[in-house]
Amino acid sequence: MTYPEKHYDIIKALFSEGRFLIEGETAFHCLRDHQEFYQQFFRETFRLDLNLKAEYALLKSSKDTDDLARSICIFLAVMCYELDQDSGNLLEMLAFNTFSISEWEERFEQSSFHNVLEATDKLRSKSQRLKFYQQINRRRLINRLDDDRFQFTAAHRYFLEFARDVNMQEMVGKIDA
Repeated sequence: MTYPEKHYDIIKALFSEGRFLIEGETAFHCLRDHQEFYQQFFRETFRLDLNLKAEYALLKSSKDTDDLARSICIFLAVMCYELDQDSGNLLEMLAFNTFSISEWEERFEQSSFHNVLEATDKLRSKSQRLKFYQQINRRRLINRLDDDRFQFTAAHRYFLEFARDVNMQEMVGKIDA
């Protein structure tokens, strides 16, 4: 059987490593060029859905107990709340700013949502969060620029879209009630 040129890289990134493929990676371009093939391939082979957007791709399952995804949502929610206090354009800050882990550790310690972080295994303490930064770097949610600085990749938009969808469902539920 003949597979597209970057097949191994696509399978390794999305399935084996469980990470996002980001626009600009050669495997991403190959995936986009063979989108129909890969949607069918992942659905029939692994019962997973390919979520391919203009700037990122990931595999989704029906499993809703992913602790890392939950931790990412909580991390981003607290971070977005704190960024919103800075009165800037939140989406632009996430897309273009460079963030300092040490500065964010101070902000998380002072945050009014510190108790939420403490109640989340992967975000409970500074040492847990340092491991968390490594995990989300491996998953390509962030790019670590050095030991202290990072930037978000386009993959952060997946979690923002998820939050928007949850918010919309709650709004519709209130209207229907």
